Amino acid sequence: MSNNDPTFGSAGLHARLRHLEDQARFTLDVLDMAFNLGDFQTSINRLEEPSALLDEAVARIGELVQFSVTAFYLVDEHTSDFVLSLCRPSQEGSAIEHEVERLIETGVFALAVRENRPITVYSSDNSHRLVLSVLATTSRVRGMFIGAMPRTEKNLSGILLSLLSLILKHCANAIESFELYRLLREHERRQREFIDTLSVTVFETDPAGILRSLNRAAATQFGLDPATLPPAAGLLDLLAPDDRPRMAAAIAETLRNGQPASLACEAMHASGATFPAVLHLAPCMHEGLCIGLRGVLGRRPAE
Repeated sequence: MSNNDPTFGSAGLHARLRHLEDQARFTLDVLDMAFNLGDFQTSINRLEEPSALLDEAVARIGELVQFSVTAFYLVDEHTSDFVLSLCRPSQEGSAIEHEVERLIETGVFALAVRENRPITVYSSDNSHRLVLSVLATTSRVRGMFIGAMPRTEKNLSGILLSLLSLILKHCANAIESFELYRLLREHERRQREFIDTLSVTVFETDPAGILRSLNRAAATQFGLDPATLPPAAGLLDLLAPDDRPRMAAAIAETLRNGQPASLACEAMHASGATFPAVLHLAPCMHEGLCIGLRGVLGRRPAE
């Protein structure tokens, strides 16, 4: 083989080296883009609806591909139906729903749900390409992304489709986290409503004994309005002054050993009147540490 072969000559080697360097830079750029595209900034635990997550996903996708129409279907938690939750521009919503009905009838939508990658089909009038990609976590399907682009546009590359899948995977995980937070908030709301129906005072404190919450029974039992409780009000403020030193030591011991306790005490109404009571304490534990107390303070039955 001749040394004059351009493949092995100096110019050929330099050209190949430049090509490899360009490929390496391109790979690093793609990895950096993938890292940034998956970093959703929305505070999920503060959301009431997932629309902000979808808006952020639309913005991230727009950094990759300029779809003429972008739509998200989410699975309804109660019926398990796919419901159109966002469409940009919004006036194209009816057209997208018409296309989805056709895709459901032909089985393409079900195929897209099963696939772990985007699939591309033509619209009913063959004027657009539709990109379908399921929103799924490791545990369940959360929805479907649909992007429409004119047929005259070039096909999306494998790298762009992979980056699109990455964004949608992060979006699905964010939606799942949102749903878990929503369930947690709903559970906490129902728990508060139940506690407010009790006729005894139910409370929660921080590690220093400062009251975090009181139920409505405190208004009747102690003449206190939980909504107007001073920020520094503590559990000991519900007890008679003469009994506070003894109870402070007992409460500190409960915080220290992390064991529940029932303590006889003298409680005090906001008017200054005292009455015999019993204090039931249960430590709030987190990773082996006591981070506060929950308990019940009720009138002690006469002996």
